[in-house]
Amino acid sequence: MVKLDFSNPFEDKTYIDLFGFGSINDTILLHQYCVYKHVLWNPATQKFNLLPPTPFESYVPDDVKRYCSFVSYLHGFGYDSVTGDYKVIRFLFFPDRENMHCRCLGNKYFEPLWEIYDLRSNSSRKLEVDMPPSLDITEGTHVYMDGVCHWLCQNDYGYWKKHNIAFQPSLVSFYLSSEVFFITPVSSDVDDCFDVGAEWKWINLVVLNLSIALISYHEKMATFHVSILGEVGMKETWTRLFTVRPLPCVERPFGVGTKGEISFTRKDKELAWFDLSTQMIEELGFKVDFPECRIIVYKETILPFGGLNN
Repeated sequence: MVKLDFSNPFEDKTYIDLFGFGSINDTILLHQYCVYKHVLWNPATQKFNLLPPTPFESYVPDDVKRYCSFVSYLHGFGYDSVTGDYKVIRFLFFPDRENMHCRCLGNKYFEPLWEIYDLRSNSSRKLEVDMPPSLDITEGTHVYMDGVCHWLCQNDYGYWKKHNIAFQPSLVSFYLSSEVFFITPVSSDVDDCFDVGAEWKWINLVVLNLSIALISYHEKMATFHVSILGEVGMKETWTRLFTVRPLPCVERPFGVGTKGEISFTRKDKELAWFDLSTQMIEELGFKVDFPECRIIVYKETILPFGGLNN
């Protein structure tokens, strides 16, 4: 086990988490709950960049922001090879209109919006797109590959109703260079565990063999389902690869490695992983006394990261 040195740039040192599946060219995106602060961090060089406050308030009428505070959800972090720039995608909105702080707005309504941050300019701008946001349970439901940010979306924030579309569990894919997106429905034939709070306990988007894959854990059956996407935007190209045999020793999965190693906490609190290629369980030699674990894929590169501070 290697302990990373981290000069915490956040004023408040609590509620800090890692975003996404892993590092992008050896850089990790950190975020802080509640205050919606975000930091780009390179562990190899110990450089970091605290993202500036969103210009979101400049889009909001004064009589709206006087009464309501907004929420900022991370949706993507990746590298645009066309411009040679790192980018962060955020979804901003006001909380539930029934919130006591918003009742005084009467008939006023402010649409949620998307914005994109560019490291090179160290600034954010509004994205002129209308796409569905991610699941509320965000851990493991976002992944980046080859200039595209992907996330699993939910039936909320009025997107489907506004467009008069019947909701289907779906994958959203946003291309950083062209700033266009595609929606790929996930049929129940591929995976029926999408309903949050139902029979599934855990679901992850991962990169598996250079493809986008969906891995889910069905608690009642103690099985994992592994599906892979052939082509973005083509629902029929989802393929169920296999169902992993019942694993009654699993208490809680918490991540997937680059070769498809499903990491989990056993019921005896030991850490282990299931190797999809060998179909074998390997003990990792660590025991946990706390319920929350994360696995993040980190790889050092020589690609320069302009704009970061010591």
